[in-house]
Amino acid sequence: MTDPQSPDTPEANDDDFQDDLNILDEGADKGRRPPLIALIGGALALLIIGAGLATVFAPSTSAPAAPTSAAALDTTAAPAAAAGDLPTPAVPTALPLPQAIGDTSSTEPVAQVGDATITRGEFVRAYQPGAPPSDVLQQLIQVELVVQAAQAEGVSVDQSKVDDQIAQIKQQNAISDTATFNTFLQDNNIGSEQELRALIGRDQVVEQMLLTHTTMEQAHARHILLATSTDNPTDDRQAEAEALLKQIQDGADFATLASEKSEDTGTKDNGGDLGWAPRGLFVPEFDDAIFSMKKGEVRLVKSQFGWHIIEVIDPAEMRGLESRDMLSTTPGQQAFTDTFLPWVGELESAAKDAQKIKILVTDDQLVTSPGA
Repeated sequence: MTDPQSPDTPEANDDDFQDDLNILDEGADKGRRPPLIALIGGALALLIIGAGLATVFAPSTSAPAAPTSAAALDTTAAPAAAAGDLPTPAVPTALPLPQAIGDTSSTEPVAQVGDATITRGEFVRAYQPGAPPSDVLQQLIQVELVVQAAQAEGVSVDQSKVDDQIAQIKQQNAISDTATFNTFLQDNNIGSEQELRALIGRDQVVEQMLLTHTTMEQAHARHILLATSTDNPTDDRQAEAEALLKQIQDGADFATLASEKSEDTGTKDNGGDLGWAPRGLFVPEFDDAIFSMKKGEVRLVKSQFGWHIIEVIDPAEMRGLESRDMLSTTPGQQAFTDTFLPWVGELESAAKDAQKIKILVTDDQLVTSPGA
């Protein structure tokens, strides 16, 4: 799939209009997600790492960069000795990074969030060596606050989807018996299938809240594309497009014409429907049109891809996302930063004001000291 944020670049291929124009293609997640981490940690990892969408499937395990030498920042330091006078430098020994204390099976409470507790096992699962423990604990608290907000909003777990995800995990890892599956779970620091189900369900709920509370202006449109190329000059195709527009204006069914005439293979089979999409996802001419049109309005627009007969199904409005795929786009990332993260911040502030958050351990009780 080509970059949905750069369909207006010269490199864009006219034959791939749908890839560029609309990333919300059916089954976009199928067969491309890591077998376990993404299925139980997609949305949770996204929240835990803040706005770091590049590592949505799992937090980075790389060590933090070494701090800049103090001597390099000291303008009063003595001048360096001549090259011939320099002693052979000793090779520094890297200190081990702090590690989480305990294991993922621990049920010891390390924080209280209202009536819920965050356990040491949850902290161990989320912790990356060297990370500030207080930051990780705060992020787990934020996840719990999102889960509690979901309960208040009536969001529930779809158990059939949980069943499907477990079946997918087994299939992707060629697991056909219970004993092998239990071993696989233990190798991934998950104690049982029941625990896995709880993790998947929690992830599902957080993802729904993530989509609901990441809001942006979006419009819902459909189109018929007549692509242009050296074999199909613009003027020739314009006449065809105007004839199709006239048929629609005279009462022809848009979806039927799209399935018969549109050259956008990604949408023609569903009547040209592009779904809800935000500003900045489409090429400028298309974008400008759908965000200025009224409900039911039909317009002919020329872009680098060719001629589009566009109909706005629902005019622009502020709304949540329908698919997590949108979070991989530049508009989606911006909306995540501008709307979802502040919403989580408000949940945390309200919980603190109500004294619903209690930290039960100190940092040195969560991780080992550097070099220990």
